[in-house]
Amino acid sequence: MPKVFSEEQENKIKIFINLALDFNKTHNIFSRESYKEVYENDVLDCKPLIDHIKTNESVIDLGSGGGFPGILLSITKPENKISLLEGNNKKCYFLKKASHKLNLKNTKIINKTITKKNQLGKFDIITARAFATIKKTTSLTKTNTHKNTKYLLLKGKTSNIREELKDIDKNTFRYEIIKQDTTKERNIVLLRKYE
Repeated sequence: MPKVFSEEQENKIKIFINLALDFNKTHNIFSRESYKEVYENDVLDCKPLIDHIKTNESVIDLGSGGGFPGILLSITKPENKISLLEGNNKKCYFLKKASHKLNLKNTKIINKTITKKNQLGKFDIITARAFATIKKTTSLTKTNTHKNTKYLLLKGKTSNIREELKDIDKNTFRYEIIKQDTTKERNIVLLRKYE
């Protein structure tokens, strides 16, 4: 396997995956069976986001679930404030446990379901993976953006993304579909407001 992360990051990722698999035995937070499966389907799937986030940019990850991409970003971006938003109590408990075990001081776990009039504050980056349609994501986060906020959304097939993009306000947002070099068809949708 090519060297993707620093040794310290790899160690933390290893601890995190083992924690997740262990917790999953009794609490079913995701449908993964093995370390290799989590690493290939989750870690490597979320890794490309890291290159699109500058040091010190604040990030909110919507519907963090089992911690991807949120915890991975916390591990690899220690200078950034990372907020993980998750409505499910069980998943939040796990995220808090993982964050504590890994000593992720840059991480805030928010146990809430996002609403249009939320008071969560404004963020430089909004990420999501398997959360909602692009339109729903942008409409739920209107109060969380400033003029330079970027959305980095992990998505699947280009054809499905193009369908979703038909519904967004093209006068407000410009977008780019960034193809990922993976075996399955994966893309990042980068969305930002016009200046």
